[in-house]
Amino acid sequence: MKRPPPQLHIEVDHDRCVGNGMCLTFAPGVFQPNARRQSEVIDPEGDTLEDILVAAENCPTAAISVTDAATGEPYEV
Repeated sequence: MKRPPPQLHIEVDHDRCVGNGMCLTFAPGVFQPNARRQSEVIDPEGDTLEDILVAAENCPTAAISVTDAATGEPYEV
């Protein structure tokens, strides 16, 4: 199983997240619902980079951002 680079930074904007759960479908090793049913990151290395980017791309409110922690450069979703 391929892992994303350790310097990957994944963030969920809870002002935008509506708890749709699409990210849980595509990257269940990375995201879990919190007490308010909004997604939160539990393990940024829990799925492949490709799966994480698909999860971010399929977020209906674009609440997920994925950046390279070392450079701050965003990954295209």
